[in-house]
Amino acid sequence: MVVVGVVGCSGGADDVKQPTDTTTSPTFALAVLHGQVDVLGDAGDGLHGPTDLAFDPDDPGTLWVVSRDDDSVTRYAQAGEPDQQAEHIVDPYALHFMEQVSSIAFGAPGRFATCQDSRNTYDGSRSPNDFMGPTLWSSDPAVFGVSNPDAVAFLSAQYGFHVDLGSHLDMLHETPLCRGIAWEADNVYWVFDGADDALARVDFRQDHGPGYDDHSDGVVERWVEGEVARQGSLASHLEYDPQTAELFVADTGNGRIAVLDTTTGARGADLPTKEPGTEHYQWEGAVLTTLVDTAAIGLEAPVGLALIDDLVFVTDAGGTVAAFDRTGAEVDRVDLGRPGLSGIVARSAGELWLVDREAGELLRLTK
Repeated sequence: MVVVGVVGCSGGADDVKQPTDTTTSPTFALAVLHGQVDVLGDAGDGLHGPTDLAFDPDDPGTLWVVSRDDDSVTRYAQAGEPDQQAEHIVDPYALHFMEQVSSIAFGAPGRFATCQDSRNTYDGSRSPNDFMGPTLWSSDPAVFGVSNPDAVAFLSAQYGFHVDLGSHLDMLHETPLCRGIAWEADNVYWVFDGADDALARVDFRQDHGPGYDDHSDGVVERWVEGEVARQGSLASHLEYDPQTAELFVADTGNGRIAVLDTTTGARGADLPTKEPGTEHYQWEGAVLTTLVDTAAIGLEAPVGLALIDDLVFVTDAGGTVAAFDRTGAEVDRVDLGRPGLSGIVARSAGELWLVDREAGELLRLTK
């Protein structure tokens, strides 16, 4: 572990926007943003363009970090402890199921899903065909990243040549250039559909088991098309609040934090499908509002999101971490001088974990 030290503000107090109200909630004492920064992971652990991270709710000491540049996962056991251990894993068929991975979200027990910022080129070996979307995985270390010999035998006999589709449990193929993902319930997730400038609610329904290829029972709803936008190759992370049924969106291309009321709207027209058997349709009339106009307050582009207590933490492409309350009022911010900031996780209001894609580092901020 390398300790970088206490966050500094070279320009003095004017560099840090002070809380607008210090009495609304005790969590407004955000010493974490001006506390200690530890570098707890780097390229030696297999971090190659890390874009997002998530703690396993079934094993809270284990942190999973996804890296875009090599389609991989680095799993940290005892994360942040003196005996922290890192394992770098590339699935046998990651060149499709985790190509240019942008985001990760844990879901139902033993499950997580990833989104891929890809048009499906099999790591540049083929022309893009946009046959791409979120992938469902097992979090069991004995399953994830390991070929299933039964699936290999079955598919190889079916196709007449060797087929190893790795350990994925399921995949949907209607949302290429997918920039963010959040879990709702069961096998239902929300994704940022960068190809269509939309959000999508996706339901894998029943998975097919490790390494098989029956993707025919999924449901993909396209929401608020044209109301969100991607920017460059930046991630656009999402957070779902099950208490309010609100989806918080890093609307990167529009320079704002938006909130989708997922209880609004109704089914609209059917859409074409790339995967036979998939239900794919528009969802019309949903309400998307702006919580924070980040461009108007001097931030460059929101990328990462984390919800904790009454706070919304945001990483910005300019290198800043900012906190807002649920009304959109800014609480505090600090410039870390890291323009590669991407995903962020709040274990508490006093402990933030985030990744720096450009530096290839895992960071922890503590009071």
